Amino acid sequence: MEYSILVVDDQPENIKYISLLLKEMGLGKKIYSAPNGKVALELIEKVTPDLILSDWEMPEMNGLELLKSLKQSSKANDIPFIMISAVKVDAKSMKESFEAGVHDYLKKPFDKLEFMARVNATLKLQDAYLRIKKSNEEIANQAMLISKQHAELKRLNELKDKIFSIISHDVRAPLATLDGLLNIFNDSNIKMGPQELTRYTTLVQRELNSIQSLMDNLLNWVTSQLAKKRKDRIEVNVYDIMQEIFDLFNERMKKKNIEFHNDVDLEETVFGDVNTISFVSRNLFANAIKFTPEGGKITVGFESTEDAFKISVMDTGIGMDSETLNALFDDQKVSSKRGTSGEIGTGLGLRLCKELIEQSKGTISIKSELGKGSTFSFTLPILKEVD
Repeated sequence: MEYSILVVDDQPENIKYISLLLKEMGLGKKIYSAPNGKVALELIEKVTPDLILSDWEMPEMNGLELLKSLKQSSKANDIPFIMISAVKVDAKSMKESFEAGVHDYLKKPFDKLEFMARVNATLKLQDAYLRIKKSNEEIANQAMLISKQHAELKRLNELKDKIFSIISHDVRAPLATLDGLLNIFNDSNIKMGPQELTRYTTLVQRELNSIQSLMDNLLNWVTSQLAKKRKDRIEVNVYDIMQEIFDLFNERMKKKNIEFHNDVDLEETVFGDVNTISFVSRNLFANAIKFTPEGGKITVGFESTEDAFKISVMDTGIGMDSETLNALFDDQKVSSKRGTSGEIGTGLGLRLCKELIEQSKGTISIKSELGKGSTFSFTLPILKEVD
């Protein structure tokens, strides 16, 4: 193995002699020298040696001062240091140098074989130390990776439990209702007139719509949990998106005789992720329809600043008390509340909206008063350029 070695001494003949010994040991390919500690520090900034052999008594900066400076450096504090001195050979000086972090100590004049043995031993100990240090770093990295994998497995397990909870609680119920309705249709003993048939088919359609909406939200939520999708960032006409959502829910609004007001300017555009804007707006709109009674009103508003824009969906629905409002985004609860016409839901769509908005560095807020309606608003940053 090749080593780079720095010899620090104010006597050129000492540097020459030590260099000859190192070459004799087969360590002479990268030998650097410095006349004092100050020059040595400047050299160490450019070349990090594997071993430092330093005299104690030197002008400007002595060997002990050099050692203490190196111990303060994160880059050089692990370099093995052998002190060599003809003057500081008393027990007190040696104790001081070892307390400062010296690895070995040689008294001048030193024996050639002793020098070689001390240098070899120091380099072998350093090699062993570096191997152990590398192994410890690898173990620490593996432990961190295992910890992250454990956390991810725990998160996925919790996700699985949530999915099963939603499926068992809110998918089975409408399926059971559908099964009962289909049994009525299949029962030859039950005679239904046109009005009653229409009522039952309306019920079937409502349950199917609820299941479809739930499954759409569930699939989107699971997808967002498992992977961070790349955002589709384009110039978006907000008015057009709101009109598309209105067209999507037009039949439901007609059945409940709900008015729709699009207060967004016809030419209002923003640069953002069209899928997030559309998905969140659609869910807030569906939620407003669900909890707005017949003859109510839903209004969509828009505000913007230089850095962000806000879309609000306001309804004249049944509103919420403070307890319901505080628990609305609670991840630990999967709650279901019927709408004003018996519509079902888990609140999953709203939680997914919150996650999507927060992933996009936005916020969602709610104002609601029991019996007077609710306003759901979300704010997203205006993107300056495509990533």
